[in-house]
Amino acid sequence: MNSTNDEFEYYIIDRAGDKAYPLIGPQDDSRHTMMYTLSKTRIENPELTHFKFCDPIPKKPVIGDYFPSPESIVSSKIADVLNSMHITGIQLIPAEIETNTGDILKDYFYIHIYNHLKAVDREKSEYTEDDYDPDLLLWIESLELDKNVLKNVPLVERLVFKLYEDSSIHLYHKTVVNAIMAVNPEGVSFTKVEDWYF
Repeated sequence: MNSTNDEFEYYIIDRAGDKAYPLIGPQDDSRHTMMYTLSKTRIENPELTHFKFCDPIPKKPVIGDYFPSPESIVSSKIADVLNSMHITGIQLIPAEIETNTGDILKDYFYIHIYNHLKAVDREKSEYTEDDYDPDLLLWIESLELDKNVLKNVPLVERLVFKLYEDSSIHLYHKTVVNAIMAVNPEGVSFTKVEDWYF
């Protein structure tokens, strides 16, 4: 690490800004694919997951290395990086994606993140609480992580995690981001937590 602050430097993963990269979702008849996204534990003996392009479909879709589902689907290029890092709390499950023309994209993986951390700094973030469960947040306008919480979790156990308060937000430590970007992936972007807004 270059400085002590690097230990708490996190990024939110997302689709690249070019709208030519399509959105995807689970196939309607693939119940296990839908159920996997709800699981908060490691999935034993997972089946191949099935996804499809979703509206709005770009006129000329560009096939990249990353698709938001809202879960993350990545190509083998990114999956190989994650595998090599032996990251705690994630599981790479093989995936296929059906395009708008009926072609099947293979060599993709659904990143099942079952590492959840309650890590929002509520004094420095702007948000709307869930009316039924104040531990959960309905909306996050701006986000800062609670370093006092993070420092009590070994870095090796929080390289990638979902926010407990809003599981749609997937956080990647700087070291993981650097490793992924070193292979020049297409269609993925990372925004530093402090610069992110919904």
